[in-house]
Amino acid sequence: MTIKLFLPENLFYIKKSCDIYGEIKIGEKNCISYYIICAVDIKKPSKNHEDIEAYERAQKFSNKLRHLGHIVNATESSQLHYKDVALVFVYDTETPNIYLNQLSIRTAQKDKINVFLYSEKSILKLQDLSESVNNVRPNLVYDKEDNAKVNAQTDVCPDDDMHMLYQLLQTKDKFKLDCDVDEVDETFKRVASYVLTLPFDILMWIFGLFMTKTPFKLVFQYSVMYDYYKEWLKFKKSGKRKYNIVLDILLGLCVNILLILYIENPGDYIITASNSVVTNFRLLLQSLQGSPVGLKLNVQLNKFLLDCFGYHVELWATFLVIIEPCIRQLLIPIILLGFIGFSYQLALLTDLISIMGLHAHCFSIYAAVLYKVEIKGLQVLWKVVLGKRKNVLKNRVESHNYKNRQLYLATVFFTSLLFLFPTVLTYYVVFTSLRLCIILVNYLLKNIRRNILEFPMEMLLRWCMGNFYDTDSLQLEFVHHTPSPLLQSGAQIQMCVFKLCVHSSSLGRVFSCHSGILQELVAKEENSIKSVCQRILQGTF
Repeated sequence: MTIKLFLPENLFYIKKSCDIYGEIKIGEKNCISYYIICAVDIKKPSKNHEDIEAYERAQKFSNKLRHLGHIVNATESSQLHYKDVALVFVYDTETPNIYLNQLSIRTAQKDKINVFLYSEKSILKLQDLSESVNNVRPNLVYDKEDNAKVNAQTDVCPDDDMHMLYQLLQTKDKFKLDCDVDEVDETFKRVASYVLTLPFDILMWIFGLFMTKTPFKLVFQYSVMYDYYKEWLKFKKSGKRKYNIVLDILLGLCVNILLILYIENPGDYIITASNSVVTNFRLLLQSLQGSPVGLKLNVQLNKFLLDCFGYHVELWATFLVIIEPCIRQLLIPIILLGFIGFSYQLALLTDLISIMGLHAHCFSIYAAVLYKVEIKGLQVLWKVVLGKRKNVLKNRVESHNYKNRQLYLATVFFTSLLFLFPTVLTYYVVFTSLRLCIILVNYLLKNIRRNILEFPMEMLLRWCMGNFYDTDSLQLEFVHHTPSPLLQSGAQIQMCVFKLCVHSSSLGRVFSCHSGILQELVAKEENSIKSVCQRILQGTF
């Protein structure tokens, strides 16, 4: 059996009688943990007003915890042996520290009790505990009236001792803040915060209408902007990346300033880029005429594909001319998106790149369909040429006697598809490569958008100020203690005392802090390199 006591460092050297309050947790393998959170003087102070106020506050908070026991003078400890308490510590004038005198649980002689001294301020600085506890934070308090734990939201109880200790200390810290808060100052802060965030909230409300309401949702639901809006909401609702959202807005404002000062109309650059893409596509189609790179293509099929793709390019050029007035007005939405974040401007840029490369996407689909037909046709006809067929009922390939006319037709079709295959493969490789380039650029922009919100900005700022701590920076230091000479040797309980020391974490620990949202988004995606390569070879990309 293992017994662990978590004791505030200041109580280990206290020299006055008091009641101690906290919680008890029974874990696996007979592991019992006592969490001592606060102490209340047995005698109420009667002179100093501040001492009386602090006593009443501690008494009020102690009503929410379990009464674990006492800290008394060693000469008075014999009077408390029969009281129903879990712990009794004693002190005297000759011993610098308190010592455990009574434990409600019987232990074997070889069992030692581990006492961990902690500093409340140091434990509350642990960043990883703060993030994990704030995700699901149960109300771990003890109600004396109901004689049971009150948990209105969840019954989750952390298995880890540090998480449990952090929750209890966080409850105590919040209670102190609620008692010390000035209603006038708090109201002023809320009003000031509301006024400062009001323009941003109005813009996000308008933007949310365009993204979620039915008339506009039908248009935007297939855009990158709509997908990113849902991702952005997950980061905002988590509350873990508030500094990143502020940084995102500042970057958007900087881009707005650059656009206003140095770029008269971004739409002109987009139109120029679109016309350049159309011109380069025409040159690409011209280069596929004849024998590109020494490849001997089928003349008739090559001419047919060039005519079809050339018609689509001309159709796309006409469409760009029609929407040119709308593109010239892009400065307004770009500026408005800059007020809600630079990442939204990147999402708009991704949509514009997809629109400019839409004809390349269509060409890739056409070539992929032809390639898939070629592959499937060659596979089926090859089995016929070999005199085999697939038995669907038995799910296997077996021999089959075909008629001569069947073998003749299969050989003719197989030969035709085989000679047309280099031409189809050339078009498939060219346009799939173009599509992959567009996807690669969009993937790069997507990673930039996500990392703007995922980057541990708050942790980096804390590390720069030397105020970043996590559980990996915890160290145990053995504390030499002296048992009370007033206790008999048989009444002494063997215990080992350690001090929980919190040191500043390294820079590597800063970049290992993840919100968990990005990992969730990546886990839902199926576009791994292996799956993409398989789909390209199968013609289903």
